[in-house]
Amino acid sequence: MDYSFDRDDFYDRDPRGLFDRDEMRREQDLMDEIRRERELARRDREDDMRRAADEAARLEETKVEELQTKDLVEAINNPLLKVTPEGRISSRRVMRSPSGRDVIRRSGQFTRQGFDLPVKKPRKKNKKHCKNLSECLRQANAELRTKKGSLRKGKTQADIMRRAQRLLRKMK
Repeated sequence: MDYSFDRDDFYDRDPRGLFDRDEMRREQDLMDEIRRERELARRDREDDMRRAADEAARLEETKVEELQTKDLVEAINNPLLKVTPEGRISSRRVMRSPSGRDVIRRSGQFTRQGFDLPVKKPRKKNKKHCKNLSECLRQANAELRTKKGSLRKGKTQADIMRRAQRLLRKMK
């Protein structure tokens, strides 16, 4: 691939001396370290969730009558397990933190609160304007179309609208 500049100048040195290579390398190392820490934390969370899910599955398979007190307390306090009033243990779906949109939907803030919004009355002035404009459009169409209904030669729909606007101004 042909380049319009010398690649060595671009990659090997900073011609204007704007960048400190050591500082850039330190910043890059710091960013890599932060990225590694985040990845380790994410893996730890996944391992914890996996262990909790395995424990929940083990407790789910056993009957409530067979559980010891310690295991029963653990099953009740485990967020991944649901104990029904009948004594059945079932697993809960692992939920991630809800998105902002989900939070807004659940808040009920933007739902209709059991009353209708007041209906705005249309302005009389607007109603009169629309009525007059439709009259002018009818007249402009009659003037610029043939008896068959096609546009006259050299005329466009834009000409009809311009003629209607002119007639509307004259009407005022």
